[in-house]
Amino acid sequence: MSMPIRATEDAIIRLLKAGHPLAGPLVDRPEETRLPVFQSVEAKPVKDYGFEGTGRIVIARGRKDVWFVDIKRKDGKVSAKEGEQFVQMKMKLQERFGKNQKVTGWLVSTADIETGAKDMIIKAECFATGGAAKR
Repeated sequence: MSMPIRATEDAIIRLLKAGHPLAGPLVDRPEETRLPVFQSVEAKPVKDYGFEGTGRIVIARGRKDVWFVDIKRKDGKVSAKEGEQFVQMKMKLQERFGKNQKVTGWLVSTADIETGAKDMIIKAECFATGGAAKR
């Protein structure tokens, strides 16, 4: 039985802090994904990381791993262009944190994610979850 995902910062922060594995169907993988142990998990403005906009991302930092979660609460599908922007965000964060920490991204959306966007995200070794609950 998979755990439902809610597209809220608080729910994502609790999930990452708890360290429960992500069920395979939840992130479109054949097996569950174990989360690293994080020392800090918090929501930060994207401007803190050099991105334009007023949005926020959840950043989870461990000794060797950094995860970021971009939450999209929208009605229309997540497009391939948005998938590309997500992958670019991952690459910029990887540059910022350097070679000693592996950056992994997770896009959580209340809407469905177009196949092209999902393929791009998976190819970048990141995760995508569509159809998350709004609350």
